[in-house]
Amino acid sequence: MSDDKSAEKIAHVALQEFSFALLKQNMLMLESFPPFLQDKQVHILILSSWRSGSSFLGQIFNHHPDVFYVYEPARMVWVKYPNEKASLLHYPVRDLLRSLYNCDMSPLHDYLPRNGRYISDLPFWSESWALCSQPACKAFSKDTDYDRPSCFQRCGYVPLEKMTQACKIHKHVVLKTVRVLDLRVLLPLLRDDNLDLRIVHLVRDPRAVAYSRQNFDLLRDEDLIVARDTVHWENKVTIPNITNVMANICRAQVAINEFSQKADLSLAGSYMLVRHEDLARKPLSTVQKIYKFAGLSFTERHQNWLYNITHQTKPQKDRFMFFAADSKKIIQKWRGGLQHKNVLEIQEQCKKAMGIFGYLPVNTLKEQRNLNFNVMTE
Repeated sequence: MSDDKSAEKIAHVALQEFSFALLKQNMLMLESFPPFLQDKQVHILILSSWRSGSSFLGQIFNHHPDVFYVYEPARMVWVKYPNEKASLLHYPVRDLLRSLYNCDMSPLHDYLPRNGRYISDLPFWSESWALCSQPACKAFSKDTDYDRPSCFQRCGYVPLEKMTQACKIHKHVVLKTVRVLDLRVLLPLLRDDNLDLRIVHLVRDPRAVAYSRQNFDLLRDEDLIVARDTVHWENKVTIPNITNVMANICRAQVAINEFSQKADLSLAGSYMLVRHEDLARKPLSTVQKIYKFAGLSFTERHQNWLYNITHQTKPQKDRFMFFAADSKKIIQKWRGGLQHKNVLEIQEQCKKAMGIFGYLPVNTLKEQRNLNFNVMTE
């Protein structure tokens, strides 16, 4: 046999051995993950506006054992670039969302203090059950009940790399944000064959949003960022009034819904519209529909948890978010808490949004105060 043929045979054998070793390695990697991870993960984005109940809906997802949930990751981008317009911040937000959906946490190092050494450097990290259980935190497992205060005390100083591991072992990755005001910017993610992205668009009665905002004074910086995209906005110091803020919010929510229809996202199974009031009035049936859209099971344990937190009369004021409350009463609070002139102004500015999402106007103070006067369509 010639030297050339011997060399060729040796190279061929070496290539076969390398290919076999690579195949074996890949098989071992697949066997190390649960069966569902051999398929695509499902990616859910809760898309809403401030004070519309998105934190509540996020926790409904978060309490499912198949879900890896991250609370408001886009906030980090807005905090880092507080002097930019919302329209410009859409692009770094989109890139961050894409990375998180792929369980790539490396961009977080650019946004977190201390370059993101620990999971606890992430704002509101303990709002995620997946970060309060194994493998992110050895102190708890998904078999135990989610306990936010205990998690905050015992699961803090865990390397950020554990967040990647926690993400990869879950079937669903759910992110929620109130900082995407234009659905068009997410079109590359919706068209990405490697992502199964589904949008849950949560809306709320603009009058209830306005009432909630007037009792929540931590949104000044966000209001300024949103206002910079308004054509007639020039004053970058004064806080815009509630009517102008609501006009921007309503305009954005309408645009999101209209784009979803033009792109046929609902027909493609990529878009679902949910009203906060339907979650409050009919929590079990509404969540059942949401879970079906997301591809999640709705067990008896989840149903009992959901019933309990939407039918208690006393909010748990020692918690970050008041989930345990009589939700049917909460959705009516604006009717006694907003001045009638403000209600009329908001109804005028948000007329299109109210028509699309099924909210009916009140024309007199008597109608506003009368809780039997219907302000929603079915």
